[in-house]
Amino acid sequence: MRSRLAWLIALVPVFPPLYLAAFAALRFWRALGPLARGAVGIYLATQLIAALLTPSPLVSLPLALVRGLFVVALLLAGVYLREPQRLVYLLAGLVVVYLLAFWSSHQAFGELWWQRRLVHPYYTTVSIGLAGAVGALLVLEWRGPWWLRLPVGLLALAALAFSGSRGAMAVLVVGALMAFLARGRRYLGGLAVGGALAALAYATVSLGQHVPALQRLLSLKLSGRDRVWQGALEAIQAHPWGGVGPYQLGPWLVDLYRKGCHLWSGASSLGLVCPSWLEPFYGAWLIAHNLLLHALGETGVVGTLGFLALLALVGYAAVRAREPLLAAIFFGYLVMSLVDNPMAVPSLHLAEVFWVAGGMALARSGLAVALEQGGAVDVDQRRPDPL
Repeated sequence: MRSRLAWLIALVPVFPPLYLAAFAALRFWRALGPLARGAVGIYLATQLIAALLTPSPLVSLPLALVRGLFVVALLLAGVYLREPQRLVYLLAGLVVVYLLAFWSSHQAFGELWWQRRLVHPYYTTVSIGLAGAVGALLVLEWRGPWWLRLPVGLLALAALAFSGSRGAMAVLVVGALMAFLARGRRYLGGLAVGGALAALAYATVSLGQHVPALQRLLSLKLSGRDRVWQGALEAIQAHPWGGVGPYQLGPWLVDLYRKGCHLWSGASSLGLVCPSWLEPFYGAWLIAHNLLLHALGETGVVGTLGFLALLALVGYAAVRAREPLLAAIFFGYLVMSLVDNPMAVPSLHLAEVFWVAGGMALARSGLAVALEQGGAVDVDQRRPDPL
């Protein structure tokens, strides 16, 4: 692998806009097999049709096109990278993210930083937790020396624990379980660590120690998600076929929208406020905290069916590939999607990981072919999959 590409992978957690380089992979369209090409085509077509059915089609259509092409580009970038081991390069950037989160929390809260959930200059608290879960899974996949894997793994777990993200915790536990079932015995360590974190949280609560992040890991409260879901349902009822349009669901999520423009959870603790020029676009990054409800709210029945077809393709590829890391990422993210939107792009690096891993699964499962000599191989001539 070229060192330049390795550096690019390592830097994207620190500077997520680097994922825009994935658009260069669109030229590898013919690397997709017939089944994959059909599912991707259905996905793109339904997104555009749904956009035409929204209240503001002139706004929705270009947004749907750019987002759809970005998802496809990330998949094709994964086909290009092919080997799951290449995702391990992300750990270099993730270490920077973890350290910056702990430093930022100390700057914001002082010596009692551990009594608050972690904050970061541009990652949300939940994103820090998901970054910790993904980092822990990558450490389990890493074949490097133990004396390097151990501190990186502990740092990732600390970020996960002090983020207090239950969804991210589910990514680690469910992901490790599915990786183990996909012949990844070393991922048993992930299950053990997940159990240890749960035991630590339980002990903390039992002893009456006030560590909100750990206490939150044991909480079953919805944290206001039920009211957010109600807003999404109202949008779906009002615009069932095409939805309200990409990035236009925010005003319907009244419980979040009425709080006014703020950048992300924890930003105010660092003195970061929403600039006036950004206020009109505030609702664009509000989410329904449920993948299906968000998809239906934005793209209606038409767009959601296409999205689910693409998601089914990636899931089939992840199972067929029998690659532990790829199975861990797919099923871990899928479980988190019940209470969050970890696959929505663009994001702070983590949704993009899902789609790149999905492209790797397509390549490893035979639903797409590897690229040879810098160009795309016509998969129709190779016929990797009888489907």
